[in-house]
Amino acid sequence: MEVAPIDPASERPVRRGRPPKSEHRAAVLQATRELLATEGYDALTMEAIAAESGLYRKYLHRTWPSKVALVRDAIFEDVADFVTPDLGEFGADVRALVTQHVDLVRRPEFLVGLSSVQTALRSDPDLWDDTVIRHVKPPAKAFARLLDRAVQRGEISDHLPPSVILNTVSGALQQLARVGELSREELIDHGTALVTRAMVALR
Repeated sequence: MEVAPIDPASERPVRRGRPPKSEHRAAVLQATRELLATEGYDALTMEAIAAESGLYRKYLHRTWPSKVALVRDAIFEDVADFVTPDLGEFGADVRALVTQHVDLVRRPEFLVGLSSVQTALRSDPDLWDDTVIRHVKPPAKAFARLLDRAVQRGEISDHLPPSVILNTVSGALQQLARVGELSREELIDHGTALVTRAMVALR
C-alpha cells in the first residue's frame, strides 16, 4: 500500500493533490537560487537543496518531478509576476517592461544557470512545452497588448511580431548581462532603444 507523504512541518501525512504550502515552496526556490548561483547547475543536487531549505527531500520530489523542473521554476517563477505597464506613453511602457527584464537577467542564479537549464529543458519535450506555456507565451501576449495600445493611441503605425521583439531584446540583454560591460541603467537604456528605434514604426 502506498504511504502518504509527510508534511515536514507537522510530520502528519498529507493528502495527495494538496497544494504545497506557499512558505515551503518559497523556501525551496530561494535555496535553489542561492545554491545555483554558488555551485552551478551541474553540481546542484536535490539533497543539497533540501538541506539548505530545511525541508525533507521527499517534499521536493513530491512537488517537482526533476531537478530541471525545480531549477526552471526558481529561475522563471517571477516572470509570471511581471506587470505590463500602462503609463499612457509607449516609450515609458517599454522602459518599464525592459526594466523588469533587466532585473531578472542580472540575477546571479540566472546568469549562472540559464544555459544549462535551457539545454536540459530541450531534452524533455513535455517540460519544454510546459515552460513555453507558463513562462514564454504570457509575456508575449502581454507585450502584444502593450503594442496594441500604442497603435490605438497613434504612437506607432506598425511593429514586428511581439514574440520576435521579445526574443531579440531578451537575447541581447542576457548576453550583455553575462559579459557585464554595461550597468543596470545602461542595459535598460539599450533594451528600450532596441524596441523604440529598431523594431517599431514610430509615427
